[in-house]
Amino acid sequence: MRPAGNLAGVEFMHPPRYHNQTDQWKLIISESGYFFTRDAMGFFNSAVSWDSLTRAGHKYLFITSERDTYGTAWNGEKRYTLRQWDLENGVLPVGEFGEHDTLKAAKAAMKQLINN
Repeated sequence: MRPAGNLAGVEFMHPPRYHNQTDQWKLIISESGYFFTRDAMGFFNSAVSWDSLTRAGHKYLFITSERDTYGTAWNGEKRYTLRQWDLENGVLPVGEFGEHDTLKAAKAAMKQLINN
């Protein structure tokens, strides 16, 4: 959900320049408030799997990776989170934060979700 007020001066993440879904990513980023800001992504040591964007009805699904830099939750390992976005709700997790230990596992979970 987009926060009220002006976000001028906030630096956002950018999809790869010639990505085949650049327009969809630009919409998602611009309508997601602070989720895709460099500061928020940096705080959670998070990265977007740009090629994972998949339309599912009126929502989009995508995958992010997070690394526990403090080594407390996942012993410093990279984990993957399946997320959904829609215009009304913004970005929400699908399942547990860092639920998947590999990108392949997160993509399989996404595929299973779409097929059900």
